Amino acid sequence: MSLYRMIRDLRRVGQVTVGTAHNGRGEMKYVAACAAADCGWSAEYDSFTPAEVAARGHRCRVR
Repeated sequence: MSLYRMIRDLRRVGQVTVGTAHNGRGEMKYVAACAAADCGWSAEYDSFTPAEVAARGHRCRVR
């Protein structure tokens, strides 16, 4: 996975940001990533619904 990834169509769900991005193969994916400084949690999904469910279910240990 590359360090720089263009993420578009951002939506916030609590501390988690959900957006669309292209993966290494050029396929459109939905990325959910926590915005907390030391958390580092992120996940990649094929559609928006699982990304939103993961964002709602994420419990960040960093406060």
